Amino acid sequence: LVALMLNAAEEPRRQTLDPFDGIAGWVAAPSESVRLALSPAAGEKGGALRLDFDFQGHGGWAAARKAFPRVLPENWVFTLRLKGDAPPETLEFKLLDATGQNVWLSARRDFAFPRDWTTLSIRKRQGSFAWGPARGGDLRELGFVEITVTAGTGGRGTVWIDELAL
Repeated sequence: LVALMLNAAEEPRRQTLDPFDGIAGWVAAPSESVRLALSPAAGEKGGALRLDFDFQGHGGWAAARKAFPRVLPENWVFTLRLKGDAPPETLEFKLLDATGQNVWLSARRDFAFPRDWTTLSIRKRQGSFAWGPARGGDLRELGFVEITVTAGTGGRGTVWIDELAL
């Protein structure tokens, strides 16, 4: 019993990073010629972040970014609630260091956005270093979270995000 209690005490607790009761701090970061509007919306239990994007028939990305500076646990899991009204696209979950130049990426290609609220989990093992001057390694100090829709079809749509947690 004591061993179980010690192990439970060592496990990091779930931290809600953003319940989306407002969208303060979130910044739209689309590629050139891509339209992206961020706005507050109704979530499953309160507010949500709404991303309205239009790739205008070509490639590119529509990213929403916010600073969440903190030390990450050794083995982390991020979760978020999501739904969408969009054609299949690539859904990317990016973690950036404080400089914003080093990026770790988890991508879901041909992602069919669920019409109903769904929980997505992004585990450390599901992502990897993508680019930047660090040239690899594990991210230990988080600077930013970026949620990106990358053109697969070149279409347009809406994605709602709620309850971002670590």
